[in-house]
Amino acid sequence: MKFNLSKINFRKIDLAKGMILPEKITLDLAEEIGLHVGDGSMNFYSNKGIFQLRGHIEDDKEHYLNRIKKLYKSLYNLDINIREMKSTGVIGFQVWSDALVDFKSKIIGLPLGWKNNITIPKIINNKELFFAFMRGLFDTDGCLYIENKRGKPYPRIEIGTASENLCLQIVDLSKKYGLRSSYYKYERKEANWKTLHKVAFNGFYNLDKWKELIGSNNPKHIRKLGILLKI
Repeated sequence: MKFNLSKINFRKIDLAKGMILPEKITLDLAEEIGLHVGDGSMNFYSNKGIFQLRGHIEDDKEHYLNRIKKLYKSLYNLDINIREMKSTGVIGFQVWSDALVDFKSKIIGLPLGWKNNITIPKIINNKELFFAFMRGLFDTDGCLYIENKRGKPYPRIEIGTASENLCLQIVDLSKKYGLRSSYYKYERKEANWKTLHKVAFNGFYNLDKWKELIGSNNPKHIRKLGILLKI
C-alpha cells in the first residue's frame, strides 16, 4: 500500500535539495526507522523541522560512512554531511527539513521530542520488516559481549532504551518470530539519569538465530559476531 504524501510540507530548502520520500514501506526504510528509534531525534524549532542522528565518534564511524550515508541517499536522496563532534564524542548529522520531519511523524508515526515512550510503528507489521527494524535498532542502541557462565563463554546481545513499552513489544514480537528474549530494568545511580530498560538475547541459540534472521550493518557488530560464532 502506498503512503499518502499529499499533506507533507515541502519547503524551498527541501525542493532545493531534491529530496524524495519513500512511497511505501521497504526493508531499508524499516532499518532506517530502527536507526531513528535508537539514535535519532526530531522536532520543530521556530516552525522549522530538524532531524538528527548521532553515534559514538569512534565505534560507529565506519557504520555512518559506509552504510548510513548511502542509506539516506537511497531513501531520501539526501547527501548528508557526516561530522565528528569531538567536544561531545559523537559522530552524525542533522538535516533541517519540514518534509522529512512531517514524513517521519505523520506517515511513519514516530514522536517529536522525547522518546521515553516510543514504540515500534504500526507499519512494521510483518516478520521481515521487524527483523530489518531490529537490525537498525541493534546497530545504534545494541551491544554484543561474552560473559563467563559456569566457567564457559556465554554470549549476550542487549538493546537498551528509555522506553519500557518498546522493550515489551520487542519481547513479544521476538517470541512470535522465533527468538528468546528477556526484559529487565537497570536503575541508574547517577543523579537525574532515567531508568534504562533492556532486552537481552542470551546464549548461542539466540546468537545463531540473530545471525540468520537479523544480522548487522555496523562493522563493530559484524566483527564481534564473526568472532563469537567461531567459539
